[in-house]
Amino acid sequence: MVDVKQTQDLIKQILMRLGHKYASDSAVELIMGTFIYESKFKYWTQLKGGPAKGFAQIEYDTCFDNIQNYLRFRPSVVDRCVWATGIPKRYFEKPSKRDWEYFLMTNFAAQVVMARIKYWRAPAKLPKTSKQMSEYYKKYYNSVLGKGDAEEYVEIVYKYL
Repeated sequence: MVDVKQTQDLIKQILMRLGHKYASDSAVELIMGTFIYESKFKYWTQLKGGPAKGFAQIEYDTCFDNIQNYLRFRPSVVDRCVWATGIPKRYFEKPSKRDWEYFLMTNFAAQVVMARIKYWRAPAKLPKTSKQMSEYYKKYYNSVLGKGDAEEYVEIVYKYL
């Protein structure tokens, strides 16, 4: 397991490059909790050969959706994503599965940014309590069809946070 405080600080720095509105304490806690629950900061690829990549265990389809249906209409946010991730703008303008699967597995900032954008697009405000965080994660990140469990999220994540 990584050092929690250092990782939270790094997540905060990355999110600040997107802008203050993306970098609240609740956002940092939600991203950190998501990464702990999804990968326990151990797995770079989904177990059993699934499509999820990185500590965020984020899939290319989610990343592509973020780019095509959100970022494409917000060029100033794309510029901030480039600054936050170090990924050249051309990869946001013409995303390819091969490139983004690599970025999602190897670029921690890309994982943070794509997870934060996924949460940003959710229709509800960020939660405040651990129980609300777990329910928000389940509904907006993992989905009702996913294997994540809100109660288990609290048990696992708040051992570390």
